[in-house]
Amino acid sequence: MSVRGLRLLCIPAAIAAVLTAGSGVATADDDGYLAQLKKIGVVWQPGGDSTLISLGHAICSNRAAGQTPDQLAADVHSGLNSSFSYADATAIVSAAESNYCP
Repeated sequence: MSVRGLRLLCIPAAIAAVLTAGSGVATADDDGYLAQLKKIGVVWQPGGDSTLISLGHAICSNRAAGQTPDQLAADVHSGLNSSFSYADATAIVSAAESNYCP
């Protein structure tokens, strides 16, 4: 194959790499996460947004490490000292998965 032929093959590959580089990574949507929680009735203390956002990211990391949604909901429920119901804990896990997990 000639050098010109190799160049012609490389150009589409380079363009495809540029076009897909940014689209393969899920972006964190803090506002969407918090809005989803509010929509389903989860209520938290004023100023608690950052705690819930951090929790959402941790849930996604633990999910990627192999924990099941049920395990995560139980951990969230026990870790929040029952300031949230178990139903709230499952909602938090679900919202985190929807908004943060790739």
